[in-house]
Amino acid sequence: MGEFLLEKAWKLYENGKHVELVDPNLDPNEYKPEDVKKIIEIALMCTQPSAAQRPTMSEVIVLLKSTSSLENRALTRPVFVGSDKRVKGDTSTSTASSTSNATVSVSQVSGR
Repeated sequence: MGEFLLEKAWKLYENGKHVELVDPNLDPNEYKPEDVKKIIEIALMCTQPSAAQRPTMSEVIVLLKSTSSLENRALTRPVFVGSDKRVKGDTSTSTASSTSNATVSVSQVSGR
């Protein structure tokens, strides 16, 4: 089902109809269409074929907080959309950026 939703999101993005992804039960006065567009575009950035094209989580946070437009970031069709789930020749894996300031905290929980 996730692939169907991603394909639907991509097609609506291509046609400039991002807002149609919003749950129709939500009150249109509760959100701004430009915010919806931005969030969907950021989500689509995270589905780019190559890990090098995807933003790090630190970059996602900056993009979400930013008030500037994302129009200068080119998106390509996600790998999940279409017939093949993997891009031929793409052996990239998702790794953390060495310039990231993100931190990780691990907690170990044990029973009494």
